[in-house]
Amino acid sequence: MNAVVFVYTIVLILICFAAAMLSVAAYTVSHKRALIPQAAFFVFYIIDICGIFGIEFLSQNIPFSVDTYYEIPIPLLRILSGAGVMASLWVMLLDILDVHDRRMQVVPVAVFVVACCLVIWGLPYGPFRQWLFYTLRQVFTAFGLAYAYLKWHRSTDMPYRERLGKLRSRYLFLWGLLVCILVEDWWIILASPIPSPDSSWMTLYLSERNFSENVMMLFVAYHVIRGSLQTLALRFHQPPTVSAGNFTPIQASQEQQTNRMADDLKRHIADALPAYASAHNLSKREREVLAMVIEGKDNRTIAQELFLSEGTIKTHVHNIMVKTETKSRNELKQSFWAS
Repeated sequence: MNAVVFVYTIVLILICFAAAMLSVAAYTVSHKRALIPQAAFFVFYIIDICGIFGIEFLSQNIPFSVDTYYEIPIPLLRILSGAGVMASLWVMLLDILDVHDRRMQVVPVAVFVVACCLVIWGLPYGPFRQWLFYTLRQVFTAFGLAYAYLKWHRSTDMPYRERLGKLRSRYLFLWGLLVCILVEDWWIILASPIPSPDSSWMTLYLSERNFSENVMMLFVAYHVIRGSLQTLALRFHQPPTVSAGNFTPIQASQEQQTNRMADDLKRHIADALPAYASAHNLSKREREVLAMVIEGKDNRTIAQELFLSEGTIKTHVHNIMVKTETKSRNELKQSFWAS
């Protein structure tokens, strides 16, 4: 086996393992539910990589046959690992978008699994079958990104739009990587001829790998590891004072839906507050007041809930604005959601 490819694959696996373990560690101190699918995403990606890596390793001393170049080895494992990766990514996206409908969590993943099964056992062996099988993942990812855009575009909730808007650069970068993945698969599987048996070891297994997809995984891993480390550091120095509650997806009535939106807002405030407070050196009391200001509560309501005088709350709000260099409540909210 080529030493460079061997080390490259091991490094990918180790990065996935680190991202998964840090997500679990961050969950234990913060109880952020979004960290669970993050960890699952990397566990399933490790299984996916190991499926390819294992076949390559076991067959390195076996004569190469051009008749199996477009084969999809261990199809059931590939379907399950791919479904796990896509399902985890989809749940992560829905959590960012505040979508709690159980059907939206399950139905797209079920359609993906059915489509994979139809391709594996419904199409004849050949380059188109292999290409379509792997392209289904990119179709699912494109569907998720398009769905995210529609949710942002149709929303009239400014904090919601502000929160999603700050992810614009990552969103566009993911679209760029998605195009690279599609082009790479098209070139390697459909456009390029089958390599000869005396080709280099790496060339014989290119149709089973996609380096652009690995880059996408590394991109996600970078942000997950960075966010997990930040959560661990901030939760250690500043334990959260705003509880996001225990959320269970339900089929809500109008009143319950309103409560759900309020709970989602509190959860996102609780997620962003430690980093924002640390960056602007806010005290514990100022953090509590800031959270209520971001919720849209006026000074009188805040004073009643904290059992303080309205004048004390005005002083805290003034100090917060001085530290954050903002001049109004609206400007303070924009600064918070853009952080």
